[in-house]
Amino acid sequence: MDPKELLSLSLLLFLSPAFHLSNATGGSQKNCPVFVQQLGRDVLLPLTDEQINKSMNKSNRILVMISKSPEDSVKRKIMSLNLRERSSSDYVEHGYQFHLENLSLGILGSKKEHEGWYSMNLEENVQIHSFCVQLKLYEQVSTPEIQVLNRTQENNNGTCSLTIACTVKQGDHVTYNWSEKGSTHLPSPANSSHLLFLTLGPQHADNFYICTASNPVSSRSQAFNLWSRCSSDPTESRQWGLYSGLLLGGIVGVILVLEVVILLWRRRGKAKHFQPAKEGKSLTIYAQVQKSDTLQKKPDPQPTQEPCTTIYVAATEPVPESAQEPNPITVYASVTLPES
Repeated sequence: MDPKELLSLSLLLFLSPAFHLSNATGGSQKNCPVFVQQLGRDVLLPLTDEQINKSMNKSNRILVMISKSPEDSVKRKIMSLNLRERSSSDYVEHGYQFHLENLSLGILGSKKEHEGWYSMNLEENVQIHSFCVQLKLYEQVSTPEIQVLNRTQENNNGTCSLTIACTVKQGDHVTYNWSEKGSTHLPSPANSSHLLFLTLGPQHADNFYICTASNPVSSRSQAFNLWSRCSSDPTESRQWGLYSGLLLGGIVGVILVLEVVILLWRRRGKAKHFQPAKEGKSLTIYAQVQKSDTLQKKPDPQPTQEPCTTIYVAATEPVPESAQEPNPITVYASVTLPES
């Protein structure tokens, strides 16, 4: 064989896998089927079609990759399997589990970073067969709630006009739909919007309006009686609530002040009633004691006034139970001593 022909054949064989790969994965990812799942749940992503199934027995390697957009030239490898050396039908790598028997990719506890375009390549000797699928994850919507944005009262005919907003706390890519219980349509064209404009009268007192929030993976509805929102003025209700709060606060304040005053008054009365006992007054007692003559014993006649010695004795009077202060009392006593 001519060396030039041999070189051309070698070059063709070398470029053949790259040609098949670019032809299979280049523009085809824009037409990948979409697989929708609920965020947070386990996902089993199918990566096969009829062509892939026919080429399965001839393949010797499987390559699974992910990209964030179909135009993204940089792809992250999830796993690479050598079919000639496989020892089991399931492979776990980087948090993914690949099932070889049905060519599906399992994701446990899906997260937002798992969204993207998944591609699987079956490599033969000189050919590559590819398959892609787009995974979209949505958060489940919560129960709808309503809020009155605007209210206009018509006193002449007893009607009121309401602007209602229906919202959810959880959920993404949410669409809203309004309906009336027992009716096919609403008087206001509010479908596909979270806002509802209504004019209500007494004849609508028993009407219920239903707001339905939905996305590709879930749907929740809630019924509301909107006539109750017309029965009272929200501004007036807030003012009465403010006045009631101020009045209640004033009453509580007065009660607290009275309790403090009564408590201080009682403590003061107890302090007066239980005064400490005052120190007893000292009483002076005067006593006269006759002295006998110890040096000379003379039978002298008794003088007209016997010599006496004055003894001062201090005695403490017991404190009486009465709180009144006792008057001092002086006691004079005359004592005659016997002769020795």
